[in-house]
Amino acid sequence: MKVLFICKANVGRSQMAEAIFNSLTRGKATASSAGVDPGSYEGKKIAEAGPNVIACMKDIGLDVSDKVSKELTEFMTNDADMVVAMVSKDMLPSYLQSSAKLILWGIKDPKFMDYTGHVEIRNHIYEKVKELVKELNLN
Repeated sequence: MKVLFICKANVGRSQMAEAIFNSLTRGKATASSAGVDPGSYEGKKIAEAGPNVIACMKDIGLDVSDKVSKELTEFMTNDADMVVAMVSKDMLPSYLQSSAKLILWGIKDPKFMDYTGHVEIRNHIYEKVKELVKELNLN
């Protein structure tokens, strides 16, 4: 089972979800992540954009400091068994908007939030990922 997590820039929510999913499934499944609009972050380590992300993930024992922002491609979507998007459906490429693989999670973008806001978003993502792992019987 391959799960692809998507957010806007791939420096926050989707990176958190990927790390949490991979830690909870312990190799029974794999997750990757991408952004629909990484902009100037593409190809750069998230440390350049997400110090609060790195800190709040470190608090739960997960190191995402070496993660790199990637732009979503159709190949990534085709390669995944499931795609979880944390952006509105209209932000997604047309090839993904009607895909049977797509699940939408309404999770706020923490871009302009302080550390406490990032922790709240991380906790929300953690609970959603935990539910997904349970639904997929991967725990």
